[in-house]
Amino acid sequence: MDYYSKIAEGYNELHKSEQLDKVKTIFKNIYIPHEETVLDVGCGTALYGYLFRNYKGIDPSPGMLEQSRSDVRLGNAEEIPFEDNSFDNVISITAIHNFKDYKKGVEEMIRVAKKRVVITLLKKAKKFEEIKEYLKDFRQIEHETDLILEKNV
Repeated sequence: MDYYSKIAEGYNELHKSEQLDKVKTIFKNIYIPHEETVLDVGCGTALYGYLFRNYKGIDPSPGMLEQSRSDVRLGNAEEIPFEDNSFDNVISITAIHNFKDYKKGVEEMIRVAKKRVVITLLKKAKKFEEIKEYLKDFRQIEHETDLILEKNV
């Protein structure tokens, strides 16, 4: 059993307000029309999925997905199981630092996005500076716990 499956049952209780705050910060700074499609890479329990009208999520943790009430499926960032340009928007909330290969994950997110990619990067992640440097051509938006990064594709 993977780490996130072990903590899945209590994940929403522990992280709900923080995750919702990040998504609200995204909404304040980036216009995502309600009719546009959204893929959430590393969605976990997809606890904020209801905030998007056309939402799908992927996550590699079966236990996290079992806690979800949104349209989610098993998958990982490095091999997103959708065709090129499948979604208007691709988001990843506090997950990129957990990708096995964040560079391949970003390439895949750009591949399936029609309009934009939005990533939040945990400021206290071990690879924060490395990932931030890799995403230097993304627009940066400050948040208390994460750096929010956006790129139009």
